[in-house]
Amino acid sequence: MVFTLVLIVLTWFVWKFKTDGLSRANLLIGWGIKLLFGILFMVIHTKIYGIGEITVDWEEYMDDSVTLNGVAYQSIGDYLKFLFGLNSELDVQQYLAHTNHWSAGDLDLMNDSRNVLRVNSLIVFISRGNVYIHVLFFSFFSFVGLREIFMAFKERIFYDKRLFWYALFLFPTLSFWTSSVLKEPLMITGLAFILNALLGNLSWKSRLWRIVLGFALMLGFKPYVLGCLLLSLPVFLLGKFVFKKRVLLAPVTALAAALLVLWISPDFRKTVTHRLTRMQFDFVNVGRGGVHAYADSCFYYFGTDQYSELEFLPDRKIQVKKPLVAKEVTFGMNYPFEDVLVKPADGPWNVVFRGEPCGSYIELTSIGNDFGQLMKNVPEALVNASFRPAPWDPGGKLKYVNFLETCGLFGLLIFGLWYNRGRRTPEERNSILFLFTFAIILLVLIGWTTPILGALVRYRMPAYLALFLIAVMGSRPFKFKL
Repeated sequence: MVFTLVLIVLTWFVWKFKTDGLSRANLLIGWGIKLLFGILFMVIHTKIYGIGEITVDWEEYMDDSVTLNGVAYQSIGDYLKFLFGLNSELDVQQYLAHTNHWSAGDLDLMNDSRNVLRVNSLIVFISRGNVYIHVLFFSFFSFVGLREIFMAFKERIFYDKRLFWYALFLFPTLSFWTSSVLKEPLMITGLAFILNALLGNLSWKSRLWRIVLGFALMLGFKPYVLGCLLLSLPVFLLGKFVFKKRVLLAPVTALAAALLVLWISPDFRKTVTHRLTRMQFDFVNVGRGGVHAYADSCFYYFGTDQYSELEFLPDRKIQVKKPLVAKEVTFGMNYPFEDVLVKPADGPWNVVFRGEPCGSYIELTSIGNDFGQLMKNVPEALVNASFRPAPWDPGGKLKYVNFLETCGLFGLLIFGLWYNRGRRTPEERNSILFLFTFAIILLVLIGWTTPILGALVRYRMPAYLALFLIAVMGSRPFKFKL
């Protein structure tokens, strides 16, 4: 009953959206496609991977959101503290000690995992834990985002506007991940607001509220994507206000400025290299599997090859059977980690994370806190993030879908750039350089740190969207002929 009511209300909002170039039927068909991708996401993560259970982040986020929502029925004041990031560690121990994601990270309102839990916990007041109602809400959020993208680019594409509308909804990675109850729907909506504010034909008032809301959404949900967008913004501004007729000078100038900053600021260079090294190290450990055990002032990491020397106790605790060497993983972004000898008398410890080796794990060249090595890894990172998984890579059958999507996207990109060669206005070229810079920065960042192909496909989605928008942008009319 509640599901049907929510579906009717959200469909009514879709019906009431007025969008130039689209009929109400186009809007409703797009909404229907969005919901079908939500069902597809559920099927894949319950029937294919989960054998009937909701798996991966989905289940953990839903369980934690229901637990967080339950705090409101014990103390509305404490629930509001969690909602606005005012809670203490004692509050966490009292209410959320057994959650999976709430304790991840050191930050609070800047912790995007916790922000997803906050949003979902509010929806639980309506859904009572029914994940399909959450799918409706998150699909609606991303529908709003895709509509914003359509509004920003509908006058810039070289073929029928309706085809562009449906292409946005049929783009596999985009529609698949933005129909979940995770971070992507809200992140892509924030990105869409900012793109429309920068590239759309809007009044200053309309631009302002979109920038503010888009910035808040991207900061709250996947802030590293916002960081990549901000790093590419100078290219757009230089091309728009300085190099109006020679926009190719914009990325050259921005790159020269970035290299100059890195050259004259060794401390900044060291900090960036250090943080990326730590991110890569953490992700490699997750990909290889193992156990992270909480030991008050640090975590102990044990590899899967050490499982036979560990005793897994009830209540998610572990104990070593004999003196054993573990990695002492410190809090924050400190690196490198030392090998320490732990003894049975030192434990037991609470298990924070336990995982088996990921089926789509690939080896990455270690950064090793070396800026020179970081730069040498750029080609590897760009190739991995742009083109993998390939058919011969490890992983499940979905890698073939990802491979076909990659081939289709880059084929369309090559065709679009060729077909509109010499026919672009300076404004179009500037928009393309801006989007291309954003895509390259994001792909390199992901490729540096992500050794799991399944995660890589998910994380690169905003970059693929940018490349798709480049591919369809142009002034030369094109009609499909059968």
